Amino acid sequence: MRDSLPPQEHDSTFKFLFEHPKDILFLIKDVIGYSWAKDIQEDSIELADKEFVGEDFLQRRADVVAKAKLKDREVYFYIIIENQSTVAKDMPERLLRYMILLWAKKIREGVEKLPAIIPIVTYNGLEKEWDVEQEIISEFDIFKNDIFRYALVNISKLDAKAFLCEEDDVLSPVVFYLEQVRDDTEELARRLKEVEPQLRRFSSTNIERFLIWAGNVIRPRLTKEDKEEFDKLIERVKQGGVSKMGEFVSNVSRLLDEAQMKKFNEGKIVGKIEGKIEGKEEVARKLIKRGFSDEDIAELTELDIERIKKLRKELIN
Repeated sequence: MRDSLPPQEHDSTFKFLFEHPKDILFLIKDVIGYSWAKDIQEDSIELADKEFVGEDFLQRRADVVAKAKLKDREVYFYIIIENQSTVAKDMPERLLRYMILLWAKKIREGVEKLPAIIPIVTYNGLEKEWDVEQEIISEFDIFKNDIFRYALVNISKLDAKAFLCEEDDVLSPVVFYLEQVRDDTEELARRLKEVEPQLRRFSSTNIERFLIWAGNVIRPRLTKEDKEEFDKLIERVKQGGVSKMGEFVSNVSRLLDEAQMKKFNEGKIVGKIEGKIEGKEEVARKLIKRGFSDEDIAELTELDIERIKKLRKELIN
């Protein structure tokens, strides 16, 4: 099942994700692995002004701008994070524009030395590979290999599961893991159950942030009636805190399963099972796993009931 959300909804979802110091540190240290990231003074990470005004007086806005400094150094450097769910051919020029505007602002403030600026693009698109050149230009102090070449974090290509146990109270690994399968409702429900133990360890702040993500990504995939139940589940978690996360995960997983089957029964995915016998058999296997009877599966897929019984026996073995 594939339900694509408008690009701006995914972009806005990821904007809030990296407005948190721990998630920024996780991104540059654990995911990208910059050589200098181990020397970052963690408590120095803070969000900076995201708005820059060019000579044409038009306001330009980067998704996330943070500043930090390395241990034993007084000079701050900046990190610009641009979030994309679609491929942007103008990304090098866009990032360079942000960098120039930030440097211009620092010059107006009278700094003696321009700060390094590290550009990063997080791409959570699933349909198309990112094929935009990453080189911007030249070199800068100890950041010479990174400053004018943005790092690309392609969410769909990450071994996101490997990061789940790295930190107990960092939201990014969980969101990455779930985002990879956002268009596969069945797998999304399964992974949601899998990360439940980690959700139970989250702080109240990260619970709130996770619920924002769930509202942006999971809620649109539900039917109108199920959205109303989803909203009630959200409210219960807000009132009961982390103790209600088990109930939330269990019920949201159920709603995802029900939404998929409702669309199936309404004929919205009939096209997926018409034509090749292999496609019908794959659907039959999924229905077997979900507890459907041989007779119901035969009616839905138009497969011979003897073939369905054989598939069921293969799955059991």
